[in-house]
Amino acid sequence: MTSFGSQIASHKSNNFNIMRLLLALMVIFSHSFPLALGYGDGGNEPLKAWTRQQESFGTVAVDMFFFISGFLVTASWLRSKSMQDYLTKRVLRIYPGFIVAMSFTSVLVLIVCPLFRKQVANSLYDWLVSLLQDFLFLSKSSIVDQGIFSGNPFPGMANQSLWTIPNEFSCYLIVLIIGLFCLFKKRFLIFLAALFVYLHYSISLFGGISQSEECLVSFLTGVTIWIWRDKIPFSKSIACGCLIVLLVTSQFSPWLLVVFPIMGSYCVSWLAYGPKLLLSSWADKMDISYGTYLYAFPIQQVLAMNASLRHPWIIFILATPATLSVAWLSWNLVEKRFLAMKSNTRKDFDPGIGVGCSKST
Repeated sequence: MTSFGSQIASHKSNNFNIMRLLLALMVIFSHSFPLALGYGDGGNEPLKAWTRQQESFGTVAVDMFFFISGFLVTASWLRSKSMQDYLTKRVLRIYPGFIVAMSFTSVLVLIVCPLFRKQVANSLYDWLVSLLQDFLFLSKSSIVDQGIFSGNPFPGMANQSLWTIPNEFSCYLIVLIIGLFCLFKKRFLIFLAALFVYLHYSISLFGGISQSEECLVSFLTGVTIWIWRDKIPFSKSIACGCLIVLLVTSQFSPWLLVVFPIMGSYCVSWLAYGPKLLLSSWADKMDISYGTYLYAFPIQQVLAMNASLRHPWIIFILATPATLSVAWLSWNLVEKRFLAMKSNTRKDFDPGIGVGCSKST
Protein backbone atom coordinates (compact mmCIF):
# COMPACT_ATOMS: atom_id res chain seq x y z
CA MET A 1 0.00 0.00 0.00
CA THR A 2 1.25 3.49 -0.86
CA SER A 3 2.46 5.54 2.10
CA PHE A 4 1.86 9.24 2.64
CA GLY A 5 5.57 9.79 2.07
CA SER A 6 5.45 8.17 -1.37
CA GLN A 7 2.26 10.00 -2.27
CA ILE A 8 3.73 13.35 -1.24
CA ALA A 9 6.94 12.68 -3.16
CA SER A 10 5.00 11.88 -6.33
CA HIS A 11 2.94 15.08 -6.21
CA LYS A 12 4.43 18.44 -7.14
CA SER A 13 1.38 20.27 -5.83
CA ASN A 14 -1.34 19.76 -3.24
CA ASN A 15 -4.78 21.06 -2.31
CA PHE A 16 -3.83 22.85 0.91
CA ASN A 17 -4.42 26.42 -0.29
CA ILE A 18 -7.95 25.82 -1.54
CA MET A 19 -8.72 23.70 1.52
CA ARG A 20 -7.61 26.48 3.86
CA LEU A 21 -9.74 28.96 1.98
CA LEU A 22 -12.75 26.66 2.32
CA LEU A 23 -12.04 26.33 6.04
CA ALA A 24 -11.93 30.13 6.38
CA LEU A 25 -15.32 30.34 4.62
CA MET A 26 -16.65 27.77 7.09
CA VAL A 27 -15.61 30.11 9.91
CA ILE A 28 -17.51 32.99 8.27
CA PHE A 29 -20.61 30.82 7.95
CA SER A 30 -20.37 29.60 11.55
CA HIS A 31 -19.87 33.09 12.98
CA SER A 32 -22.88 34.39 11.07
CA PHE A 33 -25.21 32.68 13.53
CA PRO A 34 -24.12 34.23 16.85
CA LEU A 35 -23.41 37.56 15.13
CA ALA A 36 -26.93 37.67 13.70
CA LEU A 37 -28.85 36.00 16.51
CA GLY A 38 -26.78 36.54 19.64
CA TYR A 39 -24.41 34.38 21.63
CA GLY A 40 -27.08 32.14 23.11
CA ASP A 41 -28.56 31.34 19.71
CA GLY A 42 -25.25 30.36 18.18
CA GLY A 43 -26.19 26.76 18.93
CA ASN A 44 -28.62 26.95 16.02
CA GLU A 45 -25.67 26.69 13.65
CA PRO A 46 -26.50 23.66 11.46
CA LEU A 47 -23.51 21.44 12.23
CA LYS A 48 -23.62 22.26 15.92
CA ALA A 49 -27.31 21.41 16.09
CA TRP A 50 -26.84 18.20 14.08
CA THR A 51 -23.92 16.98 16.19
CA ARG A 52 -25.76 17.64 19.44
CA GLN A 53 -23.67 20.73 20.26
CA GLN A 54 -20.37 18.88 19.83
CA GLU A 55 -18.84 20.60 16.80
CA SER A 56 -19.71 23.63 14.68
CA PHE A 57 -18.38 24.42 11.23
CA GLY A 58 -16.17 27.00 12.92
CA THR A 59 -14.60 24.65 15.47
CA VAL A 60 -14.04 22.01 12.79
CA ALA A 61 -12.33 24.62 10.62
CA VAL A 62 -10.09 25.89 13.43
CA ASP A 63 -9.05 22.35 14.39
CA MET A 64 -8.15 21.57 10.79
CA PHE A 65 -6.27 24.86 10.46
CA PHE A 66 -4.11 23.73 13.38
CA PHE A 67 -3.65 20.26 11.90
CA ILE A 68 -2.55 21.67 8.53
CA SER A 69 -0.28 24.11 10.33
CA GLY A 70 1.40 21.31 12.30
CA PHE A 71 1.86 19.30 9.12
CA LEU A 72 3.32 22.13 7.03
CA VAL A 73 5.31 23.89 9.74
CA THR A 74 7.11 20.67 10.67
CA ALA A 75 8.08 20.31 7.02
CA SER A 76 9.22 23.94 7.05
CA TRP A 77 11.49 23.37 10.07
CA LEU A 78 13.10 20.32 8.49
CA ARG A 79 13.89 22.29 5.35
CA SER A 80 15.03 25.49 7.05
CA LYS A 81 18.72 26.33 7.03
CA SER A 82 18.76 27.39 10.67
CA MET A 83 16.61 28.35 13.63
CA GLN A 84 16.77 31.97 12.50
CA ASP A 85 15.63 31.01 9.02
CA TYR A 86 12.66 29.06 10.38
CA LEU A 87 11.65 31.78 12.83
CA THR A 88 11.95 34.47 10.17
CA LYS A 89 9.57 32.53 7.94
CA ARG A 90 7.04 32.15 10.71
CA VAL A 91 7.21 35.81 11.76
CA LEU A 92 6.83 36.99 8.16
CA ARG A 93 3.85 34.70 7.71
CA ILE A 94 1.95 35.79 10.83
CA TYR A 95 2.91 39.28 11.99
CA PRO A 96 2.49 41.60 8.96
CA GLY A 97 -1.01 40.38 8.09
CA PHE A 98 -2.03 40.40 11.74
CA ILE A 99 -0.77 43.93 12.41
CA VAL A 100 -2.52 45.34 9.35
CA ALA A 101 -5.75 43.48 10.21
CA MET A 102 -5.61 44.80 13.78
CA SER A 103 -5.05 48.31 12.47
CA PHE A 104 -7.96 47.93 10.06
CA THR A 105 -10.23 46.65 12.84
CA SER A 106 -9.18 49.42 15.23
CA VAL A 107 -9.86 52.18 12.70
CA LEU A 108 -13.16 50.55 11.76
CA VAL A 109 -14.52 50.39 15.31
CA LEU A 110 -13.35 53.93 16.03
CA ILE A 111 -15.38 55.10 13.02
CA VAL A 112 -18.58 53.12 13.53
CA CYS A 113 -18.73 52.82 17.35
CA PRO A 114 -19.18 56.30 18.89
CA LEU A 115 -19.30 55.01 22.48
CA PHE A 116 -15.98 53.21 22.06
CA ARG A 117 -14.50 56.26 20.32
CA LYS A 118 -15.49 58.42 23.30
CA GLN A 119 -13.91 55.99 25.73
CA VAL A 120 -10.68 55.91 23.72
CA ALA A 121 -10.56 59.70 23.57
CA ASN A 122 -10.63 59.81 27.38
CA SER A 123 -7.64 57.47 27.66
CA LEU A 124 -5.91 57.67 24.29
CA TYR A 125 -2.41 56.99 25.62
CA ASP A 126 -3.44 53.83 27.47
CA TRP A 127 -5.34 52.56 24.44
CA LEU A 128 -2.38 53.15 22.12
CA VAL A 129 -0.09 51.29 24.52
CA SER A 130 -2.58 48.43 24.61
CA LEU A 131 -2.72 48.41 20.80
CA LEU A 132 1.07 48.24 20.52
CA GLN A 133 1.11 45.38 23.00
CA ASP A 134 -1.45 43.60 20.85
CA PHE A 135 0.82 44.06 17.83
CA LEU A 136 3.73 42.54 19.71
CA PHE A 137 1.96 39.67 21.47
CA LEU A 138 -0.63 38.91 18.76
CA SER A 139 -3.45 39.66 21.19
CA LYS A 140 -6.70 41.65 20.89
CA SER A 141 -7.28 43.36 24.23
CA SER A 142 -7.44 46.84 22.65
CA ILE A 143 -10.50 45.92 20.57
CA VAL A 144 -12.55 44.14 23.24
CA ASP A 145 -14.80 46.62 25.03
CA GLN A 146 -18.46 47.08 25.97
CA GLY A 147 -18.59 50.14 23.73
CA ILE A 148 -17.77 48.12 20.60
CA PHE A 149 -20.86 47.27 18.52
CA SER A 150 -22.90 47.82 21.69
CA GLY A 151 -26.21 47.62 19.80
CA ASN A 152 -25.38 44.34 18.05
CA PRO A 153 -26.59 40.87 19.06
CA PHE A 154 -22.95 39.97 19.82
CA PRO A 155 -21.58 43.12 21.50
CA GLY A 156 -18.15 43.93 22.85
CA MET A 157 -16.17 41.96 20.28
CA ALA A 158 -14.54 43.60 17.27
CA ASN A 159 -12.65 40.54 16.01
CA GLN A 160 -13.14 37.39 18.05
CA SER A 161 -11.34 35.27 15.43
CA LEU A 162 -7.97 36.62 16.49
CA TRP A 163 -7.84 34.42 19.60
CA THR A 164 -6.29 31.59 17.58
CA ILE A 165 -3.33 33.59 16.25
CA PRO A 166 -1.16 33.68 19.43
CA ASN A 167 -2.01 30.01 20.00
CA GLU A 168 -0.80 29.16 16.53
CA PHE A 169 2.42 31.10 16.98
CA SER A 170 2.98 29.28 20.29
CA CYS A 171 2.67 26.01 18.35
CA TYR A 172 5.35 27.29 15.96
CA LEU A 173 7.60 27.70 18.99
CA ILE A 174 6.86 24.13 20.08
CA VAL A 175 8.23 22.92 16.74
CA LEU A 176 11.25 25.15 17.21
CA ILE A 177 11.94 23.69 20.66
CA ILE A 178 11.54 20.13 19.38
CA GLY A 179 13.98 20.93 16.60
CA LEU A 180 16.55 22.63 18.82
CA PHE A 181 16.70 19.55 21.05
CA CYS A 182 17.06 17.34 17.93
CA LEU A 183 13.94 15.40 18.89
CA PHE A 184 12.74 15.08 15.30
CA LYS A 185 15.35 12.33 15.04
CA LYS A 186 13.52 10.53 17.87
CA ARG A 187 10.09 10.47 16.35
CA PHE A 188 8.80 7.74 18.66
CA LEU A 189 9.21 10.17 21.57
CA ILE A 190 7.17 12.76 19.67
CA PHE A 191 4.50 10.14 19.05
CA LEU A 192 4.38 9.31 22.77
CA ALA A 193 4.16 13.00 23.70
CA ALA A 194 1.35 13.57 21.20
CA LEU A 195 -0.42 10.45 22.49
CA PHE A 196 -0.13 11.66 26.08
CA VAL A 197 -1.68 15.04 25.19
CA TYR A 198 -4.44 13.27 23.23
CA LEU A 199 -5.26 10.89 26.10
CA HIS A 200 -5.35 13.76 28.58
CA TYR A 201 -7.66 15.64 26.24
CA SER A 202 -9.95 12.61 25.81
CA ILE A 203 -10.14 11.86 29.54
CA SER A 204 -10.98 15.52 30.17
CA LEU A 205 -13.88 15.29 27.73
CA PHE A 206 -15.39 12.30 29.50
CA GLY A 207 -14.93 14.18 32.77
CA GLY A 208 -17.00 17.06 31.45
CA ILE A 209 -14.04 19.44 31.25
CA SER A 210 -13.88 21.95 28.38
CA GLN A 211 -11.85 20.77 25.37
CA SER A 212 -9.24 23.54 25.63
CA GLU A 213 -6.49 21.27 24.27
CA GLU A 214 -8.28 20.44 21.02
CA CYS A 215 -6.20 22.82 18.90
CA LEU A 216 -2.96 21.51 20.40
CA VAL A 217 -4.04 17.92 19.77
CA SER A 218 -4.79 18.76 16.13
CA PHE A 219 -1.44 20.54 15.72
CA LEU A 220 0.52 17.65 17.23
CA THR A 221 -1.40 15.25 15.00
CA GLY A 222 -0.12 17.23 12.02
CA VAL A 223 3.44 17.07 13.37
CA THR A 224 3.15 13.34 13.96
CA ILE A 225 1.68 12.51 10.57
CA TRP A 226 4.45 14.45 8.82
CA ILE A 227 7.34 12.76 10.61
CA TRP A 228 5.73 9.30 10.30
CA ARG A 229 4.54 9.81 6.71
CA ASP A 230 6.71 6.94 5.45
CA LYS A 231 4.84 4.49 7.71
CA ILE A 232 1.26 5.79 7.42
CA PRO A 233 -0.73 4.27 4.55
CA PHE A 234 -2.33 6.62 2.05
CA SER A 235 -5.67 4.93 1.51
CA LYS A 236 -9.02 6.06 0.21
CA SER A 237 -10.62 3.17 2.06
CA ILE A 238 -9.15 4.30 5.37
CA ALA A 239 -10.30 7.87 4.70
CA CYS A 240 -13.82 6.63 3.97
CA GLY A 241 -13.74 4.50 7.12
CA CYS A 242 -12.72 7.55 9.16
CA LEU A 243 -15.54 9.55 7.62
CA ILE A 244 -18.07 6.85 8.54
CA VAL A 245 -16.84 6.82 12.14
CA LEU A 246 -17.16 10.62 12.27
CA LEU A 247 -20.74 10.42 10.98
CA VAL A 248 -21.68 7.77 13.53
CA THR A 249 -20.03 9.49 16.51
CA SER A 250 -21.66 12.80 15.56
CA GLN A 251 -24.73 11.61 17.44
CA PHE A 252 -22.97 10.42 20.58
CA SER A 253 -21.40 13.05 22.81
CA PRO A 254 -18.50 13.42 23.45
CA TRP A 255 -17.30 10.72 21.05
CA LEU A 256 -17.13 13.01 18.03
CA LEU A 257 -14.83 15.36 19.93
CA VAL A 258 -12.68 12.39 20.94
CA VAL A 259 -12.18 10.90 17.47
CA PHE A 260 -12.26 14.04 15.33
CA PRO A 261 -8.67 15.30 15.88
CA ILE A 262 -7.33 11.96 14.60
CA MET A 263 -9.84 10.81 12.02
CA GLY A 264 -10.69 14.27 10.75
CA SER A 265 -6.99 14.94 10.32
CA TYR A 266 -6.52 11.75 8.31
CA CYS A 267 -9.38 12.71 5.99
CA VAL A 268 -7.94 16.19 5.47
CA SER A 269 -4.42 14.92 4.79
CA TRP A 270 -5.77 12.34 2.34
CA LEU A 271 -7.80 15.02 0.56
CA ALA A 272 -4.73 17.27 0.37
CA TYR A 273 -2.88 14.74 -1.81
CA GLY A 274 -5.86 12.96 -3.34
CA PRO A 275 -7.81 14.09 -6.41
CA LYS A 276 -7.18 17.64 -7.56
CA LEU A 277 -9.88 19.89 -6.14
CA LEU A 278 -11.80 22.48 -8.14
CA LEU A 279 -10.04 25.89 -8.15
CA SER A 280 -6.93 24.43 -6.50
CA SER A 281 -4.72 25.67 -9.37
CA TRP A 282 -6.12 29.18 -8.92
CA ALA A 283 -5.57 29.01 -5.15
CA ASP A 284 -1.93 27.99 -5.69
CA LYS A 285 -1.29 31.44 -7.19
CA MET A 286 -2.40 33.26 -4.05
CA ASP A 287 -3.15 32.30 -0.47
CA ILE A 288 -6.01 34.51 0.70
CA SER A 289 -7.17 32.16 3.46
CA TYR A 290 -5.29 34.04 6.21
CA GLY A 291 -6.76 37.38 5.18
CA THR A 292 -10.22 35.85 4.87
CA TYR A 293 -9.92 34.57 8.42
CA LEU A 294 -8.56 37.85 9.79
CA TYR A 295 -11.04 40.29 8.27
CA ALA A 296 -14.37 38.43 8.25
CA PHE A 297 -15.50 39.06 11.84
CA PRO A 298 -15.39 42.89 11.84
CA ILE A 299 -17.05 43.00 8.42
CA GLN A 300 -19.83 40.75 9.72
CA GLN A 301 -20.23 42.95 12.80
CA VAL A 302 -20.69 46.02 10.62
CA LEU A 303 -23.40 44.23 8.65
CA ALA A 304 -25.11 43.17 11.88
CA MET A 305 -25.45 46.82 12.86
CA ASN A 306 -28.36 46.94 10.41
CA ALA A 307 -31.30 45.17 12.08
CA SER A 308 -32.82 44.26 8.71
CA LEU A 309 -29.70 42.21 7.84
CA ARG A 310 -29.67 40.16 11.04
CA HIS A 311 -30.17 36.77 9.50
CA PRO A 312 -27.28 34.27 9.40
CA TRP A 313 -27.58 33.52 5.70
CA ILE A 314 -27.87 37.19 4.75
CA ILE A 315 -24.77 38.10 6.76
CA PHE A 316 -22.85 35.16 5.29
CA ILE A 317 -23.84 35.96 1.70
CA LEU A 318 -23.01 39.66 2.05
CA ALA A 319 -19.87 39.27 4.16
CA THR A 320 -18.20 36.62 1.99
CA PRO A 321 -17.51 38.66 -1.18
CA ALA A 322 -16.57 41.72 0.89
CA THR A 323 -14.15 39.68 2.99
CA LEU A 324 -12.63 37.94 -0.02
CA SER A 325 -12.01 41.34 -1.64
CA VAL A 326 -10.23 42.67 1.44
CA ALA A 327 -8.29 39.39 1.76
CA TRP A 328 -7.18 39.72 -1.87
CA LEU A 329 -5.86 43.21 -1.10
CA SER A 330 -4.16 41.93 2.04
CA TRP A 331 -2.43 39.18 0.07
CA ASN A 332 -1.24 41.40 -2.76
CA LEU A 333 -0.34 44.52 -0.77
CA VAL A 334 0.93 43.02 2.49
CA GLU A 335 1.37 39.27 2.87
CA LYS A 336 2.91 38.44 -0.49
CA ARG A 337 5.40 41.29 -0.20
CA PHE A 338 6.63 40.13 3.20
CA LEU A 339 6.67 36.48 2.21
CA ALA A 340 8.95 37.47 -0.66
CA MET A 341 11.56 38.29 1.98
CA LYS A 342 11.90 34.60 2.86
CA SER A 343 15.06 32.87 1.77
CA ASN A 344 12.90 30.23 0.07
CA THR A 345 9.68 31.96 -0.88
CA ARG A 346 6.51 29.86 -0.35
CA LYS A 347 8.59 26.71 -0.04
CA ASP A 348 6.92 25.83 3.24
CA PHE A 349 3.57 25.62 1.47
CA ASP A 350 4.71 22.61 -0.57
CA PRO A 351 5.80 19.79 1.73
CA GLY A 352 6.18 17.47 -1.24
CA ILE A 353 9.81 18.51 -1.57
CA GLY A 354 12.53 16.70 0.32
CA VAL A 355 10.61 13.74 1.69
CA GLY A 356 13.72 12.21 3.20
CA CYS A 357 14.12 15.04 5.69
CA SER A 358 16.92 14.06 8.04
CA LYS A 359 18.46 17.48 8.46
CA SER A 360 20.54 18.02 11.54
CA THR A 361 19.14 20.84 13.62
